[in-house]
Amino acid sequence: MRISARQIELFQMAYRHKSTRKAADALHISQPAISRAVAELEAEIGVALFDRSGRRFEPTAAAHSLQEAAQKHYHGLERVREAAQQIATGTGGHLRVAALPAVADTRVAAAAGRLMVRHPALRIDVDVLNEHSCLAALRAGRADCVVISSDPGDPNLACTRLPDIIPAAIGPLGDAMAQFEKVSPAELASAPQIMLSENSPFRSAVEHMFDQASVSFQVRAEARTQTAMVSMVAQGAGRAVVDQGSLGLASGIEVTVVPLAVDLKWPIRIVSPFASGEAPGLQLLVSELSGLISE
Repeated sequence: MRISARQIELFQMAYRHKSTRKAADALHISQPAISRAVAELEAEIGVALFDRSGRRFEPTAAAHSLQEAAQKHYHGLERVREAAQQIATGTGGHLRVAALPAVADTRVAAAAGRLMVRHPALRIDVDVLNEHSCLAALRAGRADCVVISSDPGDPNLACTRLPDIIPAAIGPLGDAMAQFEKVSPAELASAPQIMLSENSPFRSAVEHMFDQASVSFQVRAEARTQTAMVSMVAQGAGRAVVDQGSLGLASGIEVTVVPLAVDLKWPIRIVSPFASGEAPGLQLLVSELSGLISE
């Protein structure tokens, strides 16, 4: 990969200022020289380094990763070239993911872990936020992609729908629900419920299920993540509706699992700035999440 020290220098200045004009002023060169260097670097790597939608000039996930590599290997251009090659293939770099509590500590964490085992040069950080905070972090540049439920409907954001999650009811081992092939909302509500926090879209879907069946229910406790919900249920604190496909990711926790008698599906989407939507690292994560949800 042909990358020069001068290209890295101009890229870093554009990255620091988030503006080709300010970068050019700082280096006392023309703005087209900065733009040309960034464009050549993007062409060489094969991914967008800056989101230019509207009046924006925001660094993408690939840019963050390249900047980290440049700072770490400042005196070794060959290592920067190697890092750029890994970023170009998605097998290296740094990806910051924010996700809803219903999937963050199960599907997203598992997908991130599997990818990092296969690609040691790849780092994926996972944060747990509600849907509003996920999108705020994405738009502020604090996250490279988010895993949420709804489509934000923003033309500046790329939104990929993953296979829907099929929830199931769970109770402690020996729960009376085990006698049913499928459990109705009324049968499920005969015991207190463990739920995610009130601002969770997954919880809203579960509450809507009860409302549609005209069934009242008691909330025994709230938990921040799905793994915490499953742990509480396993101890006998109540029942819950969870993502059935992720139960196998909660290592060592045993519960009674019964399919729901109603048709409840929960959509899940991965959203990123439009310029980053086709980035190889992000595509690897989409593929891994799709595989987990389909298992």
